[in-house]
Amino acid sequence: MAPYWLVRLNDLLAWLNPALGSVAAILALLVIAGAAERFPANVTRAAAQGARPASVVASAECPRAVLPRDLQLYD
Repeated sequence: MAPYWLVRLNDLLAWLNPALGSVAAILALLVIAGAAERFPANVTRAAAQGARPASVVASAECPRAVLPRDLQLYD
């Protein structure tokens, strides 16, 4: 049979576990609230950036890479 102090400790831990869980939940909410303060306020209202055509001639953009002979077979 288990010692009396071990039974009493088990009873104490059964009562302590929900209390520690609620403390952990409160701390998690505080961390979330602190992180929310760092975000800019107008994130949802930010303008979407559209793509614009480039005014660069296509031949001047990038020269075609020179591949070794064994890789040219798969190009």
